[in-house]
Amino acid sequence: MSIISIRAKLEERDIDVSAIEAGAVEVFIKSVGSIAHSAQSEWQRIAQERLKTSRETYVNGLNQSKSFTTKIIGNVTVFEIMLVGDMPNNFEFGMNAFDMKTVRPGWLGGGKAKTAKDGSKYITIPFRHSLTSAATMAYTGIAKKHDLKNELVRVVKQYGLDKMVRTAAGQVVSGPVTRAPRKLSPHPYIPSVHRYLRGLTRVQQPTRGKTPKGLQTGSSQLMTWRTMSEKSPAGSWIHPGVKAANILPEVERWLHVELEKTIDMMFGD
Repeated sequence: MSIISIRAKLEERDIDVSAIEAGAVEVFIKSVGSIAHSAQSEWQRIAQERLKTSRETYVNGLNQSKSFTTKIIGNVTVFEIMLVGDMPNNFEFGMNAFDMKTVRPGWLGGGKAKTAKDGSKYITIPFRHSLTSAATMAYTGIAKKHDLKNELVRVVKQYGLDKMVRTAAGQVVSGPVTRAPRKLSPHPYIPSVHRYLRGLTRVQQPTRGKTPKGLQTGSSQLMTWRTMSEKSPAGSWIHPGVKAANILPEVERWLHVELEKTIDMMFGD
């Protein structure tokens, strides 16, 4: 969280707040508020440029209603720029490796977990894949080592997962429409789908609008699903952790440079 205290900043420069005309203070407060808003935009810009797989979640943490607030504490005006949410902050400050089944409270400890006949907990977890978003195409960890990015392109082309499925009347079919095989290929000359992409499914949703040919428009997602359970091997759902983005210190440096410029312009000799 980045906090700007107007009074503290002026006193750091040996500027007597009580000697400043009320009108000048009000102008300064507005200027600082403008700088704070610009700092929030700068924070978003850096995150958009630098982050890949975590970009959408991180930036969303800067777009919440709590992400920018103005407070009057005593007779001090304070602007707060805040990164909201556990995951955005985990991306900013980093995370150690952890077991996704059990930690914080883990998928199996959440409300969506189900109970099997033998009493064990399980949950089916969706994974979204994309051919168009650099963020979701940038696989990391084991998936990156397996070159899953190029494998995704191959599987999508081979099984027609890149084509909109329509009815005879041209309407977009809703729901799961096309699926890659779930099992190994029985044919020696046909490459098998990588185990991380088996069952890759195109899920469609009709949207409002028409194509240039007058057909209904639609959106789609590429999805896979994996089942996590209490019976899963001990190391099967270990998250490798997250390297700290460390964007906040850079934004704070930018912010205070801009604030110093404003102080010099309004109160400098």
